[in-house]
Amino acid sequence: MTNAQHVFAQLARQPDEEIDLATGALAVSGLFQPGLAADDTLASLDLLAAQAGERDPEQSDLFDRVRALNQFLFEEIGFVGNQDDFYDPRNSFLDQVLSRRLGIPITLSVLYIEIAARLGLPAYGVGFPGHFLVRIGRGDTALMLDVYAGGVALPESELDQRLADLYGQGTLSIRSHPALLRPATKREILVRMLRNLIGIYRDRGEPVNRLAALTASLTLAPDLPDELRERGLLYRDLDYAPAALGDLRRFVEVSDDAEQIAAVTRIIDELGGQPMRLH
Repeated sequence: MTNAQHVFAQLARQPDEEIDLATGALAVSGLFQPGLAADDTLASLDLLAAQAGERDPEQSDLFDRVRALNQFLFEEIGFVGNQDDFYDPRNSFLDQVLSRRLGIPITLSVLYIEIAARLGLPAYGVGFPGHFLVRIGRGDTALMLDVYAGGVALPESELDQRLADLYGQGTLSIRSHPALLRPATKREILVRMLRNLIGIYRDRGEPVNRLAALTASLTLAPDLPDELRERGLLYRDLDYAPAALGDLRRFVEVSDDAEQIAAVTRIIDELGGQPMRLH
């Protein structure tokens, strides 16, 4: 078991409130970068937070503190969303985001949340449809930030428009579905990071890395239907029938998609008739 796999096994046993998000994000990085010095990255994160703290108007209101943090991270330091190569796997590695100053919505959000936490700002990730966001504060005074766009604050009208762009005008709204702004759990954030990588490695035709991302995801949340199905089919393609059967049978137990269950059941029947191979 690699160090990153060991970290995931530990995270899986922890209650969500005890999970250290930065450590989890670096475990994602370590899966694909053997020998990653996670402690060095954590030290860099602490240093960045200390520098941000020197510019933090602690006695000011929340909006002024957010403005100061945005100015530091996005204008002074130069963190920016990678629009030229969005699907570069390095955009999903927190250590690479710190060193390259480039990221995607979720990794820039994790960076922002970790820096904000070190400053005593109440920051949470929000798994908003299509685009991960950061929420500062709770209740009616909460700010919704798009850190991929430099930390811009999004009013409810802009959030509704984004939902309309995704699902059609009038289909969803923040007022009718306030849970869309629910703070994501740390486990959900890490799984979403891994799902990005699963898709990237699927598109790049890298089955070993794809398998690593799927396995890490299922270590954190063992009954994710989509991941069970995908890993089971990948195991089948890799000619490892015992593992494929285990995942696909579990998928049938936890999924509520009748069409997929029927298709997977046929695959289970086919695999069940094959001789077992030892790997």
